[in-house]
Amino acid sequence: MLVRPGSAGGGADGSGTRERILAIALDLFVEQGYEETSLRQIAERVGVTKAALYYHFRSKDEILLTLHEPVHELMRNAMVRLENPASGGGMWMTFLDWLIDQVAVHSRLLLMYQRNATALGAVHRKDPDGVQRHHRGPDVEPEQLFLRMLGDPAFSLDDRVRMAGSLAVVVAGAGLAMRPAAGAVDPAELARILKVAVRDLLRVGPPTPPPLPPPLPA
Repeated sequence: MLVRPGSAGGGADGSGTRERILAIALDLFVEQGYEETSLRQIAERVGVTKAALYYHFRSKDEILLTLHEPVHELMRNAMVRLENPASGGGMWMTFLDWLIDQVAVHSRLLLMYQRNATALGAVHRKDPDGVQRHHRGPDVEPEQLFLRMLGDPAFSLDDRVRMAGSLAVVVAGAGLAMRPAAGAVDPAELARILKVAVRDLLRVGPPTPPPLPPPLPA
């Protein structure tokens, strides 16, 4: 199950405290960086002692790896979808819609990953067994799968250019979502704009509008 920082409520089992620790750590890692954030700072903002924090996480490294899990899961799911032989043609738009929605949901986690990539790499190298406990890296990079898919002779040169361009649009949109100054950007509005933009490029119909809310009771 993906960790969703900031989404938890209280609980007798301490799950609410664990989620608050992750949410506060995410904020601090984005605001000032992993290296500049101490466990004491995290504990003070959460309102617990360091001993209580250690009950949930053995180290700051483990907090970082736990926060990275949704990003890794996003990458893994993208790989699975790209490996699907049906990913071409009309399924490409389905893949892009899914990817845009994921970028909107996880934009802050992606920003954390971007700003702390060096620290995350150092944690991986320092504790390879811990990395294996949290996740296993892909055998093939997403770029390789995408290029392999573009090599399908069923796609014309025009198809390939438009597919590559549409993915570049999504990546550029993700970059906007991950900019520190993008706090005023509404992820849902960004997702809507991206879906329209890639459909323009791929020359397909407009995205399906969201369902209307149910009518209010009389």
